[in-house]
Amino acid sequence: MLNVMGKNILLDRSEILYNRPFSEESIAEDWEIASGSWWIEDGWLTGKIKENAGGIIYSKASYPGDIMIDFYGRTVSPCANDLNFVLRAEGWDYKKNDAGISYIAGLQGWWTGKTGIERYPECNLQATTSLLDFIPDKIYHIQAGVVGNYIFIFVDGKLAVEMRDPNPIDSNKFGKIGFGTYCSHIQVRDLKVIQLVSEDVHMEYVPNFE
Repeated sequence: MLNVMGKNILLDRSEILYNRPFSEESIAEDWEIASGSWWIEDGWLTGKIKENAGGIIYSKASYPGDIMIDFYGRTVSPCANDLNFVLRAEGWDYKKNDAGISYIAGLQGWWTGKTGIERYPECNLQATTSLLDFIPDKIYHIQAGVVGNYIFIFVDGKLAVEMRDPNPIDSNKFGKIGFGTYCSHIQVRDLKVIQLVSEDVHMEYVPNFE
């Protein structure tokens, strides 16, 4: 079970919607490469972009409702920045040659080594932290998703950051997920897309002092 503000996420009651290993076949059938270079290397989905710009790969499928992506990821030395992922995404905006509407989240980003979430393209709704002591080549277990109007990231089972959006992106219109990197080299594997079941939690303190 995972806990965010006011919610228990019940993983044992949640449904796995996608659990296909990355391969040349699955990339061709299930994914859209929007920018950057993406390929399969020893079972890892590998992304690289050398420009000071973003490389993104999107799912062709959309996943409405409360969902979470669960995967393992790392940067590849000497790169030590921007292990990114997207939720509730429109996909690539080919007219603007940029990412469309989405929540863009990641580890070791924002030019200053932060873990965080932002609503794109406005970028005026953000939540970040610099508490994660990121290590290049280390494999991190990442669980990130949306439940209600909370967007969250867990890293190795611990809540790293959560953000409340008072007007959340409509998943019935924008429901793609994806991965990204920014002037970096990353790898991800063992992706699961999970339809979340959650329950509200009444929160209060119980006095334990006189």
